[in-house]
Amino acid sequence: MRFVFHRVVWAALMAFLSCTALAVPRVFPGNSTQVALQAVNDPYLTVDGEIVQMSQGVLIFGPTNSTIVRGALQPGWIRLQFDPQCMVRRIWVLNDEEVTSVPIWTSLFSSGFVPPTCTGQ
Repeated sequence: MRFVFHRVVWAALMAFLSCTALAVPRVFPGNSTQVALQAVNDPYLTVDGEIVQMSQGVLIFGPTNSTIVRGALQPGWIRLQFDPQCMVRRIWVLNDEEVTSVPIWTSLFSSGFVPPTCTGQ
């Protein structure tokens, strides 16, 4: 009887810890940029009216921070990180809580997104 009680307590503790782990907010690198993804045409993305290219080893993280495949990428709010060759290195699909507010003048006139320029290519 004691053995069963310990297993139940252990299972409840593990369930509690797994639920609290989901509540931890993601931290994005400082050199990542929030943009609106408008279209996906593998290996190219249209973000805020600009076309950028995904690198071969691009990592795409979904809203729950699990990795997803390129084909599952849908239009919406994302964060991008570029590699030294000016290709998209990492993509984070943002959930509603992670989308930062965009000033109204930015959405009216320009997104403010400027793709990186690489020299020496």
